[in-house]
Amino acid sequence: MSIARVTTALALGLLAVQLASGVAVACDNPGKTHNLKFKVKSDECVEKVKKEKDDGDADTINVCETDKVVWKVSGRAKSIVIDGDSTPFAWQDSGFKDKTIEGTVKPGTAGQEFKYSVKVDGLDCVLDPRIIVQP
Repeated sequence: MSIARVTTALALGLLAVQLASGVAVACDNPGKTHNLKFKVKSDECVEKVKKEKDDGDADTINVCETDKVVWKVSGRAKSIVIDGDSTPFAWQDSGFKDKTIEGTVKPGTAGQEFKYSVKVDGLDCVLDPRIIVQP
């Protein structure tokens, strides 16, 4: 096997490990829309955030500044509340919505991680996923 093939294979393997572990990877496609949905339990509490397109795990998502994050809401109204004092969006709390919740990632948030809470209207259950804004 040639040195070029070994180097390429090693680089791709390292990138896959970084992506799987949530380690920061530089933005290569800013302005993208991340369409997400909720997996709910029989009691209507949210148990997971998933990618709308392929049902992939989205409890941690990597975004770029200017990306849009859209959560599709079904069932009871849901709210996204950013934990802490700072937020990647123009809002800290989306309020309860029954169709979609969306926010555009603000400039100046690159390199930061934000935990957020998903709340379900009328229920005492909370899920705490996170958003990582890539440099």
